[in-house]
Amino acid sequence: MLGPVVGPAWTVVKGGRNWEGSSADPYLSGALAAETVEGVQSQNVMTSVKHYIGNEQELYRSLDGGIEAISSNIDDKTMHELYLWPFVDLVKAGTANVMCSYNRLNQTYACGNSKTLNGLLKTELGFQGFVVSDWGAQHALTDAPNGLDMGMPNSDPYWGANLVNAVKSGSVPEERVTDMAMR
Repeated sequence: MLGPVVGPAWTVVKGGRNWEGSSADPYLSGALAAETVEGVQSQNVMTSVKHYIGNEQELYRSLDGGIEAISSNIDDKTMHELYLWPFVDLVKAGTANVMCSYNRLNQTYACGNSKTLNGLLKTELGFQGFVVSDWGAQHALTDAPNGLDMGMPNSDPYWGANLVNAVKSGSVPEERVTDMAMR
């Protein structure tokens, strides 16, 4: 199931994806979505919590006509107290996967941001599932070693033979591919 949605955090009132979530309050959003994760997954359906993280507007959210996506520049305190809060509840609820977002986060595309994917999500929160890109949100082969585990359609240039060659050349560690397969 492509949901539940807890990002965006509604910091932009006219945000195009706000309607997909249940609340602007990060605590309530996480609590409600956690119930959804537990209920859906009890029926043997995987949930894909989205959009991780800082996906606050529709304009310039992806590489568009050669223009870099907008960057949500978020300090550590705000990240933990506002944006990350609902994802904590969803990791505890056991979501199968987390979908990373189109935007850049502190100048790095969200699907290739090692600090948020490996550091916050997988290490700090202890997320055991897999990270999947939104459609067309993967921008480089290096997104895989930076925490991305699976690419959605339009990610073809970064997987298959290209990933195999990157492992053979040593630019993507073999251990990372093993981690991707295990997740």
